[in-house]
Amino acid sequence: MAGGYIADEDYDYLFKVVLIGDSGVGKSNLLSRFTQNEFSLESKKTIGVELTSPILRVDDTKVKAQIWDTAGQERFRAITQPYYRGAVGALLVYDVTCHVTFENVERWLVELRDLTDNIVVMLVGNKADLHHLRAVSTEDAKAFAEKEGTYFMETSALESLNVENAFTKVLKQILRKALEVGSDNYDYLFKMVLIGDSGVGKSNLLSRFTQNEFRLMSKSSTIGMKFATRTLRFDDQVVKAEIWDIASQERNDLDFQMNCNICFAKSCYRVAVGALVVYDVTRYDTFENIERWLKELRDQSGQNIVIMLVGNKADLRHLRAVSTDDAKAFAEKEGTFFMETSALESLNVENAFTELLTQILRKAVEVGLAKGRNHKRWRQG
Repeated sequence: MAGGYIADEDYDYLFKVVLIGDSGVGKSNLLSRFTQNEFSLESKKTIGVELTSPILRVDDTKVKAQIWDTAGQERFRAITQPYYRGAVGALLVYDVTCHVTFENVERWLVELRDLTDNIVVMLVGNKADLHHLRAVSTEDAKAFAEKEGTYFMETSALESLNVENAFTKVLKQILRKALEVGSDNYDYLFKMVLIGDSGVGKSNLLSRFTQNEFRLMSKSSTIGMKFATRTLRFDDQVVKAEIWDIASQERNDLDFQMNCNICFAKSCYRVAVGALVVYDVTRYDTFENIERWLKELRDQSGQNIVIMLVGNKADLRHLRAVSTDDAKAFAEKEGTFFMETSALESLNVENAFTELLTQILRKAVEVGLAKGRNHKRWRQG
């Protein structure tokens, strides 16, 4: 269900777990076997990232596992890497019948550990039912796991062998670590998305808000996604904002573009509770496209999502193409909040983000997430 503050989702912790490994090792079938008890012999390759969020009981604690199935193909490396951030657990999967997928495990581990901190890792040798085709011995995999300090299990998604055990073992170890570490210093964690056409200044709005930085010469368009966090106090509540900047540049490869858009909508919008939809006040086409962005956002997120329409680059008065009155009227028609900003001059940037967070917090309290009951459920390390 979309929306991190929906009151009828009753769980104590939310843990982000990633499934990684080469293409074709059976990651998607492991996930569908665990979450739906299903297996498909005609599995399609994962494009970008897919997300599933089962709720289960681990010991005496209700845990929501947000499991991200990441593509193994090289062309999606830039997209999948940002999804590691915030993960507290990983199942690193190879195919016991294909030795090269085991050889590549070391590279996957390096990448995972470079982008995460103190993560629980389970090495998984899948397709263990194919005894006559085995190319990686159990002993070699065990020795590697011991050397690297990971857990290890062999599975068969086809025969449902050890699939439940692999996931629950990871979740138990994450929960144990979470209880040892204790509570984070915030009452709520809200996931927000920054969306809008390429070049409207989303990345500079994010860096201005989180780091008070601005770059006149942006390195390049955002690839896939990136995120930043900031913790703020609202009266007696401490809120951590996790803000995702979503790529929007056009691609020459139409298939790549369509698949990425589907991936982003399903994987990121689904769990967001707030959005800043940004246009450039000097480019009317970016304002015209807002309607499409809003439709995509609302199709993939819950009705409770709080939206702020943001007209950026308001300092460029001599180039203005979108009037404040037109944007206000549109925001009123669509039922969104509205503000004009300048990331360059730091005009209203703080106000736009904090107003959005204020409204999210108000809605969270209204729907019943009382402090001490369901707060602090996004435990992401």
